Amino acid sequence: MREEDKLNKMIRQDGINTQSEILEELKRRYPQYVEHSDKKQATVRKRKFAVILAIAAAAVCVAVIVPCAVLLPNKNNGTDNGGKDNNRYCTQDDYEVTEGVEYTIGEYRENSNLNFLYFDWYELGEECVTVCYTSKSDNEVLCLEERVYLPEKDEFVQLSITRSNVYLSEFATTITNCNREYVVKNHTVNWDINDSIATGIFEDNGYRYFIQVKLVQDENRLFELVAELLETK
Repeated sequence: MREEDKLNKMIRQDGINTQSEILEELKRRYPQYVEHSDKKQATVRKRKFAVILAIAAAAVCVAVIVPCAVLLPNKNNGTDNGGKDNNRYCTQDDYEVTEGVEYTIGEYRENSNLNFLYFDWYELGEECVTVCYTSKSDNEVLCLEERVYLPEKDEFVQLSITRSNVYLSEFATTITNCNREYVVKNHTVNWDINDSIATGIFEDNGYRYFIQVKLVQDENRLFELVAELLETK
């Protein structure tokens, strides 16, 4: 049995169901991943520890149905400007990216009782992959992302969701490049198209949405997707 599987089994048996409890239990059982005098070895061990923690946390989320951390407003109150505004700016050093988590965006919204928009394509799409961006400092889910292939359209669609006050370095270039505007259902969409990849950004009810469609012929398909997403309210 793999180390991660053993850990998941122990966690369920012990009734541990919060990420803070997971962290404390992992520190107790695996202190070698947290403290080590050799800096080079410590880095490797900490990375392995982070992977085990992420896997364990994902398992607990599935076990207790409701994920432990949700897309919350900024708790640090402007981490890079002395708290003068309510924006949260995160570089790649501030968050971890977990590919292929065991829930869809639709399941996450239902279980967390949130009201963000999403594409309900799970019966139509193939190769659906959910990605989670998590803050290293407080385990807050900063972004959810879903990638799906639509065989009927022969196109790949990616939807990324953040709170409106959260800015991740991952999307900085995208925001800069999307410098054209188009209005869809009274929502301003900042968009760009390059090499058959169309990208659009818009905000609604406290959330920011990034839509990217590959193998597209023109920008009209992008605007159709924005309209379809807005209809899921």
